[in-house]
Formats: sequence, C-alpha cells, structure tokens
Amino acid sequence: GRMDGGFLSWHRAGIKRMGDLFIDRTFASLGALEEKFGLPPGNAFRYMQVRVFVRRQVREFPLLPARRIKDRVILGVWVGEGKVSAIYQELQEVEEASVEELKGKWEEELGEELDEDLWADALSRVNSSSSCARLSLIQF
Repeated sequence: GRMDGGFLSWHRAGIKRMGDLFIDRTFASLGALEEKFGLPPGNAFRYMQVRVFVRRQVREFPLLPARRIKDRVILGVWVGEGKVSAIYQELQEVEEASVEELKGKWEEELGEELDEDLWADALSRVNSSSSCARLSLIQF
C-alpha cells in the first residue's frame, strides 16, 4: 500500500510506535505532540484518526495501560536487538491466575456457586485438551 506522507513525517520526527503518543502516561494532545516532536501544522485529521484507533485498542484510554504482555507488543516496547529474548523474559515473568480466582470469576459470571466436583471435572477436561482450549480458561 501507499503510506501517507504525513505519517512518514511523524515517523521521521520520532513517533515510531503507539507508546510515543503518550506523554507522562497520558495520551498526548496534538499540540503536545507538535511541541515534543516538532511536527508541522496540518496534522489534525491524522491525529484524530490515530486517536480513534488508539482509543479502540487501549481499554484504559487516555491513560497508558499497565504493562501487560499484549500491551507491550501493541505499544512497541521491544525495539531493536534482542526482541526474542525480551519477549521470552516477559513470558517467564507472567503471573498465572490462580485457579480459585478463575473459579470465582466464573461463579460471578454465572451467578451461582460451582460444585467442587464439577469444577475439578472441568479443569481436568481443559488440561487434557489442546493448548488453545487451555488458554480459553484463563482468558475469562
């Protein structure tokens, strides 16, 4: 595809990833971006396009999201050499949700307490199935 010349000027000015659009952990105004990166006038429409996109991607908008793995990927935190090592390290540090927390969320969603035998059977089925199905348990 053809790249918009205005966005190319943003890239040359230093706006290379979504995280660059945040100043002090808050989504920056067009004026603040113009001042920080020296953007020329005439970027209002591009700014609004980007703002709408980021707003749809970031639940905590206009605040910079907590540093979850998917947010780090979306915000482009890993730049340069060692990307695979950085991602691997992040994955090693992920805290697994406790099974009891997950059970509590399911009970809240269903509006009833789950029998321990039913819960144990459900866990057994999930853990004996494919990795994709196992992920669905934690992606409550």
